[in-house]
Amino acid sequence: MVTPNEFWLALHALAEAYEAEGLSSDERSENIMNQLRRMPPTVRRQVLIDMRQLSNHLEDLFATACTTAYDAERDEQLQAQGKAS
Repeated sequence: MVTPNEFWLALHALAEAYEAEGLSSDERSENIMNQLRRMPPTVRRQVLIDMRQLSNHLEDLFATACTTAYDAERDEQLQAQGKAS
């Protein structure tokens, strides 16, 4: 069973792993691609499939996440104002 926060924790771990690959975007990209180059062919293919799946959906998911976070913050502020009254 997938835990409610599994996606967000994995996303955070991926962001941290990306940052740990180097000091600049170029250095990170070079290091990550060097690792990809050393992977067995079947693993490289799966990595590309995974990257394509994520890249196809993350932009839309980001826009929806921004809206959801904004709405949640607004709702929390309204609830706080209601309790303060």
